[in-house]
Amino acid sequence: MGARRIPAVRAAVEIMRDEGVDTVFGCPGPALLPLYAAMERTGGLAHLSAGHAEGATHMADGWARTTGKVGVAAVAAGPGAVRLLSGLYAAQQDAVPLVCITGREASAPQAPALPLRHAGYRPPDLVRLAGAVTKRAERIEDPARIPGAFREAFRIAREGRPGPVLIDVPADLAAAEIVCGPSPVHPSAPGAGPALVDGVGSPAPGAVVPLVVPPDPADAGTRWALAELAEVFAARPAADTYVVSGLPEVRAPGDDAAQRHRVPRRSGPPGWEVPTAIGVRTALDSRGERSAEVVVVVDGSGFPLTAGELAAAAQYEVPFVVVLLGDPAETDPFTDPVKLAEAYGCAGRDVVDPAEFRSAVEWARKEAVSTRRPVLVEVRTARAADAYDGLPVEPVPTRAYGT
Repeated sequence: MGARRIPAVRAAVEIMRDEGVDTVFGCPGPALLPLYAAMERTGGLAHLSAGHAEGATHMADGWARTTGKVGVAAVAAGPGAVRLLSGLYAAQQDAVPLVCITGREASAPQAPALPLRHAGYRPPDLVRLAGAVTKRAERIEDPARIPGAFREAFRIAREGRPGPVLIDVPADLAAAEIVCGPSPVHPSAPGAGPALVDGVGSPAPGAVVPLVVPPDPADAGTRWALAELAEVFAARPAADTYVVSGLPEVRAPGDDAAQRHRVPRRSGPPGWEVPTAIGVRTALDSRGERSAEVVVVVDGSGFPLTAGELAAAAQYEVPFVVVLLGDPAETDPFTDPVKLAEAYGCAGRDVVDPAEFRSAVEWARKEAVSTRRPVLVEVRTARAADAYDGLPVEPVPTRAYGT
């Protein structure tokens, strides 16, 4: 194919497609319209809209972990875009390859005639802010630079110790036409996967990840909820189950937990589990593994922070089971997780009697399959608190809103 005259962002989309990307997770905005137009015109890439920037990066993170390829997030520059830094930091710590695209409306905004304190809104300098939590952060200043910047971004994200790369693309430069010749593309090497732990790379995409947190003898026997959860899923092949959680895994008798897919976090922010599970589930569905199950195990303090991403999961039909381990002594009287899940279009059930836990999880598994949406099981018993660390803690004062 000879040289072509095309919008610069279309060349970027073609590079993403050649790199094996089939889904872009992001937050829509006017500055990203050239990107969306190029994705629709080129074909082969879907877009899943997240509730906020941090959720988008966690989704791309989960997709990258599952496929072994570089995940892509696209966020419109604005005050909320700063939240993507939490997701970039988590990807950096866990060595997950990501390319994050931030779009802004103009490449060179006019200087305000008024003093700075009276000037209108100016988006934050995301390139400067992201410099400490990425392998590279670059602002595009010439549309002809876009193809080379994207090829380098994918290469840098996966080479050496994988990590995130940020590219800031002004909308006017993205839409500008450039002469694009047949340039070589260097897709990820077959079988290469993201490093989940320092110095340890995962095997080929779709292969089983033998990663299990060793049990703590100090609280052995107290993790009843996690133990029963392991027994529930012990009957199905371990390779068909993906557990997204920062809590230690407990093995059931006869359960091959060492072969179960596990998506842990080294230093993820509270609430990372739900959006990450959306990325994992999306990757599984895109490669035809609809029979695989995704289970999220999260504590009550982190769940409300990104619970809004359940709306995205319901909208795009991304099913998984969420097991919420709470403590009645620390329950927020202003938030009912089950009603919150229902408000976002998902089903939920609370468990007060430990004897009802297993039946509730089985119900959630069937409900997730039939509705193609997340289903929540909230465990509201004192014993659930033992699943955290087994150490006594002081009661947390109840939060009072509006005071």
